[in-house]
Amino acid sequence: MKLNANGLSHLGLRVTNLARAKHFYVDTLGCQLVRETDGGILVNVSGMVVALYETDSSSSSYDHFDPFRVGLDHLALAVEDPSILEGLKRDLDAAGVRNHGVEEDPETHSKYISFYDPDGIAWELYSISTRSEVSELVTENDEK
Repeated sequence: MKLNANGLSHLGLRVTNLARAKHFYVDTLGCQLVRETDGGILVNVSGMVVALYETDSSSSSYDHFDPFRVGLDHLALAVEDPSILEGLKRDLDAAGVRNHGVEEDPETHSKYISFYDPDGIAWELYSISTRSEVSELVTENDEK
């Protein structure tokens, strides 16, 4: 079998408080609100549609995102100009968004910044200078 997909359609994330998540993604990060539905919203995050759904009554009120459980670890968006990362750190700090500052990947030596949404879901902006670098990373991973 060969998966015949044309790319990512959307990404769905569960959040503990939809109003808080909407404020973070739309007001703090400046993402475009695409649509509001019953129990969820769709936002445009750098050209990728992210669906945010509030947890339902079957979820524990103590549940939280944990990158060490099976499932999502983090989301990374590519940026071509690493010089924007320092400005982003200042903006995140000013907005009170938890982040680790600009770091260097020890394997690729690319610069990146990781930050967290209100539920602790980890996001990264990762500097990749060209689309061919993305292809190289995919090819390297396919060979492993």
